[in-house]
Amino acid sequence: MKLLPRLRQIALVGSVETFGVAIGGIAGLLIVNVLPKDQYAAYTFLIACMTLILGISDLGLAHCTMPIVGQRANEQPWVVGVCHQVFRKRWVLLGLGLAVIGPYWFYSSQQHGWSGAPYLAGSLLMLAVVLLTLREHYCSTVLLILSQINTLNRIAFYSHSVRIIFVGAVLLLPITSWSMVGIVAATAAASFVSVMFYRKTFRTQQIVDAHLDAGDSKKVDAEILRIAKPLVLPGVFYQVQGVITVFLVSLFGTASMLAEVGAFGRLAMVLMVVDRVTNVLLFPAIARAPMGPRLGAIVAQAHLAYFAMGGAVLLTSFLFPQYWILLLGKQYESMTPLVWMVFLASIVMNASGFAFRTLSVRGATAGQTYSIAVTLITQVLYLWLVGVSDLRSVLWFGIATALANFGYQYALLAVRWVEWRKDKPPEDAQARL
Repeated sequence: MKLLPRLRQIALVGSVETFGVAIGGIAGLLIVNVLPKDQYAAYTFLIACMTLILGISDLGLAHCTMPIVGQRANEQPWVVGVCHQVFRKRWVLLGLGLAVIGPYWFYSSQQHGWSGAPYLAGSLLMLAVVLLTLREHYCSTVLLILSQINTLNRIAFYSHSVRIIFVGAVLLLPITSWSMVGIVAATAAASFVSVMFYRKTFRTQQIVDAHLDAGDSKKVDAEILRIAKPLVLPGVFYQVQGVITVFLVSLFGTASMLAEVGAFGRLAMVLMVVDRVTNVLLFPAIARAPMGPRLGAIVAQAHLAYFAMGGAVLLTSFLFPQYWILLLGKQYESMTPLVWMVFLASIVMNASGFAFRTLSVRGATAGQTYSIAVTLITQVLYLWLVGVSDLRSVLWFGIATALANFGYQYALLAVRWVEWRKDKPPEDAQARL
């Protein structure tokens, strides 16, 4: 009896997320095809800066809410209080992110000659996107834990629609030095619309800004420290790893190479559908599930399905690379033989993230610090033996990094999976609260 509603929910979320990824993909591909390479290079760089700032504001905190809420997900004041306690720390870390990324932004901007009013306006707008995105993350986390899936889908639909309309309007106008600013403004407008709808939802559903009492705050802070502490160093490290190819090319490569790396990233957006559906439906279920064979079965089946879907996408990049490259336009046609490398790196890295999120929603974050050593050793060996001289070597660097992460995360998951299959009292956050 429960199977049909579950399948309906998966279909609904999957369709909305597919629409979101499709709209994002269409917008991204329009930008790649229409913007000149120099402007697209600057846009790719600003996106990387935004990603790094948001990552530093996280440092593992985003993985604390679900395991701490645990089986009390139906208690609205508790959910809001826990999320408020976690995100208050994220706002504090936002200042650290700005202080760290500011010098990198300045140095790379000077190195590539990016200056003038349009570039500065785009940078300021990207900063506005950072502030709006952090608020979006708070609101969406609260609604996700409260299982307000339809509301999340509706807001996502509005946001995606606003962005594609703005992008279309910008690209229909004559291309000038301000076109890149218009593209960033489209992202800011979409985030602003999301925040407004979230505020309206909180008012209509009477989701008040609840705060925990002193006793619960102390317990929650202790759990935040327990879960996030092992993730601080890996959090910083892997946020850099997430944009490592852009980072390397921005420092040592040309603007043309930077545009090519950014353009290739658009092709891997198809993988985001699976990631978003699992974020909404799978990981909350894993966080709530009691220890035992059922938990082990959910985890095993989810990862086998993930591998099958990733393998199917990778196969198309081997057999039909010319059709994938058509999406980017003629100015990137020379990169056709490298399409499979992009998908291989993205699929393996996404699978590593899938394993990590499976661990983190159960509060199993111990041992993550050692992954830094594994990844660094792999990268140093690669740079020593091969180096980074062209786009192909940069892509191989990404594949080597992804394989190192994959091996380590799945080794940790295998150990935990054996423990989770056993029937015994849970040792995660909700047991201590």
